[in-house]
Amino acid sequence: MSTESGSSERRQRSGEATGAPTTLTEALTKSLDRFSDRVAVTVGGSAYTYGELDERSNAVANALVERGVEPGDRVALMMSNCLGYVIADLALLKAGAVKLPLNDMLTEDEFQYMLSDSGTETVIAGPTFTDTLASLDASLETLDRGFVIDSESDQFDSLADLETEGDTTEPPSVSISPDSPVGHFYTGGTTGDPKGVIHSHDNFLQNVYAHITELDMTGDDTLLLMTPLPHSAGLFLWAALLLGAESVIRPGFEPEQALRDIEDHQVTWSFLVPTMIYTLLDDPRLDETDTSSLETLVYGAAPMTPARLREGLEEFGAVFTQFYGQTEVPNLITVLGKEEHRIAIDEEEEQRLGSAGQPTLMADVKIVDTETGERQPPGREGEIMATAPYVMDEYWELPEKTAETVEDGWVHTGDIGKRDEDGYVYLLDRKSNMIISGGMNVYSTDVEDVLATHPNVAQVAVIGVPDEKWGEAVTAIIVPDGEVTSADIHDFSDDELGDYKRPKHVEFRDELPKTPYGKIDKKALREPYWDDSDRSIN
Repeated sequence: MSTESGSSERRQRSGEATGAPTTLTEALTKSLDRFSDRVAVTVGGSAYTYGELDERSNAVANALVERGVEPGDRVALMMSNCLGYVIADLALLKAGAVKLPLNDMLTEDEFQYMLSDSGTETVIAGPTFTDTLASLDASLETLDRGFVIDSESDQFDSLADLETEGDTTEPPSVSISPDSPVGHFYTGGTTGDPKGVIHSHDNFLQNVYAHITELDMTGDDTLLLMTPLPHSAGLFLWAALLLGAESVIRPGFEPEQALRDIEDHQVTWSFLVPTMIYTLLDDPRLDETDTSSLETLVYGAAPMTPARLREGLEEFGAVFTQFYGQTEVPNLITVLGKEEHRIAIDEEEEQRLGSAGQPTLMADVKIVDTETGERQPPGREGEIMATAPYVMDEYWELPEKTAETVEDGWVHTGDIGKRDEDGYVYLLDRKSNMIISGGMNVYSTDVEDVLATHPNVAQVAVIGVPDEKWGEAVTAIIVPDGEVTSADIHDFSDDELGDYKRPKHVEFRDELPKTPYGKIDKKALREPYWDDSDRSIN
């Protein structure tokens, strides 16, 4: 799947001029060498330099190539945030492999589908996934190689074994072009099975550059990354590494640890979902913590309520930036910047805080009629379409769906919205009925399909309702078939669904409203909850 390109095989070495990078591999390899003595990441209290990451990722990349991994091969990373993820991520770039990042909150069935659909032959699993990897290895004929991190295993070799085997001095000599795929990411399966989204080196190189410029990141920053690296945090890490910045990486969000890190490491830049920001604002230890180093606090996936945002501005200052994007156009379709947040509060234009901001420098947005496709004027609702240099290349092995979604470089986002006279974009609804709860994408059909298997559930519809803490709370509305309680549904969900997908509320009704076409009318279900909301979607 890779092509010959002499310029793309350049590797930056000390004192050697190579020109502007044309692949993400080239750019990051150049930075690892350029900033070799700087601290790149701090994980678990230990600091690792750019030079150390360079040597260790060289070793893993060379060992993977020796073991048969070729450019274009899918390699899955099944783990939460850890040093091993960073090393493996860089190693895959150097080997020309395609990263398949797997959320550690997925179920085994979801792992199995994604690995099978992508034809993945190699998996690198975190310490909590050794048993899962063994089960998948037994059930999937496509899997050929499995490696584990920080775990004793009689069945699989470890990442440490690869580091011992491989040459640390140089990355492998492989052909990587700007058009070569670098990432294979799965959507949530809103309409049927999840779709594999393919991004090339050129896409992501442009996207990482956009992160640097749009999200106010510099080489002097110290980042605090607590959200999953397989998601947006992985792009933040790449941007930081390109700049020579330091990233403090934690396996997850713990408010006490987060506050301690901000003070101890003098953190200047972080990404949090609104629920995390609310938790920090409500933590009594905040008053005793020095957070004056914070310069940029990025949030996404959900807006902050004006009241909580005002609290945040009073506590942290004008540091907030919001972004809007999706897997097909990663993170940066629109941005609502620091100054716009400040003005909205100071000049009492709080309705502006309900927007997703304006298109980024590299992107553009248009609103089109959902039936005719005609461009809509300001104030008129329609589907949001977006274009940027980092629009996906394709849906994996779905050419017709790709053609439907991307028209002349413009992506049908599936989101309903509008633009005002000043160009600000407002999200009004999601055609896909996606729920964003605690910053995580929850697809209603995923939850419905599971709850529908309960023997005492006749019908079920899952919607998101406004929630001060979560942005949207997953809510199941059920027509029962026999005796069933909300406790029964919660217990069933605990066994069958990932924690972020589990309904926070369960309601029972005699029937569900239907559209004229006989479909469940989710708009009618949502309306009572959203009537008094400032915004139709969070």
